[in-house]
Amino acid sequence: MISCAPAKRFPEKDEKDEKIEKVEKIEKEEMAKPDFSFAEIRVSMQGIIPSESLIIESRVFLYDDKNKLFLDEVGNTINCYENDGKITLEFNEQNFDGQKFVLVSAEREEIIKINGKKFRGKIQISSSGNSLEIVNIINLEDYVKGVLAKEMPVGKNGENFEALKALAVCVRTYAVQKMKDGKLYFDIYADTRDQVYGGLDAEKPISNMAVDETKNIILKHHDNPALVYYHSTCGGQTEASQNVFTKENVPYLAGIKDGSDPYCKISPRFEWTETYSKELIISRLKSYSLLDNQNYSLDDISIINRFSSGRVNEMEIKVISDGGEKKSIIIKGNEIRSIIRTADGKMILWSTLFDLSLESNSIVLNGKGFGHGVGLCQWGAIALSRKGWNYEDILNHYYPVTETGNLND
Repeated sequence: MISCAPAKRFPEKDEKDEKIEKVEKIEKEEMAKPDFSFAEIRVSMQGIIPSESLIIESRVFLYDDKNKLFLDEVGNTINCYENDGKITLEFNEQNFDGQKFVLVSAEREEIIKINGKKFRGKIQISSSGNSLEIVNIINLEDYVKGVLAKEMPVGKNGENFEALKALAVCVRTYAVQKMKDGKLYFDIYADTRDQVYGGLDAEKPISNMAVDETKNIILKHHDNPALVYYHSTCGGQTEASQNVFTKENVPYLAGIKDGSDPYCKISPRFEWTETYSKELIISRLKSYSLLDNQNYSLDDISIINRFSSGRVNEMEIKVISDGGEKKSIIIKGNEIRSIIRTADGKMILWSTLFDLSLESNSIVLNGKGFGHGVGLCQWGAIALSRKGWNYEDILNHYYPVTETGNLND
């Protein structure tokens, strides 16, 4: 175990009382503010902070379910272990056992620095029954600040400001929906499974301003939080949600034409080309367990049908085994992106809005757009911001028949 500085377990009563009173005073001051919000979201730090070893780089208090255990000075490491739903923290040659622990900043700024990353709010350590859960419990508005600049380019000289405000409303609305869903141990992931969250380090002054200017505003439909999706680049036409995510038609996610001259044409992924060998396509099918071995050759590949947006609904790949057995494989909708991927294999395919051609031993996809295509097109929103649209007009464009409103109303 690494231990770079001594921890204090409040050996002197006067020192302990002084520090506790200081923190409690800060907490009372914050709660007395007229705009204080109790709305907190629980963000899973899975993949962001290693659960086994927490390197503490700011002064924090450690609590268990009932008590404040100690003040940790900068430079110590807390090793975490889980066993049958119980947690053991190993710290400075001492062990602490419990069901849940919480790290709270001992500084007025209420910022915790762990493993080189800065976070607002609190860090909770708990057990999900068979693994450790590291969760950042944070005010909803601070969460949106930690997401916004990770999900959209901030631009120069305020050119993207209204787009940032529109996306701030989307990020907040999506988070509110996740909080309503209520997972047992956390509300939302910090990566592309939900929204990319980078904590305090991801914040930018202009994106924070966009959050502040839309504080507590969400997108609503019939006075309820709207179902919100967004993506990078639609390629000129957004997609109906029932073709990707939802079982039923959602009136404000029915798909729109994004300008007669596509607004998102400024995107670096408005148009793209990917080229594959026939052997690579066979390899992708095997990787996805659609073929049980590599002893096949590609006979033909074609698009069967498309959605009204132009995106591919179904494609067929015909293969022949070394023994002459023919097989037809149908892949549908957004799973095409996961199976085919980009040619270098580093990402899922940019989009399903593409044309396909066979050229000698190669399969060439010429496509448009980046992402699933449902809801707000980020690069389209950026273009509209630069044209002078305000954030509410941008939201009305991508989510017709919705309105903005306060989440507390």
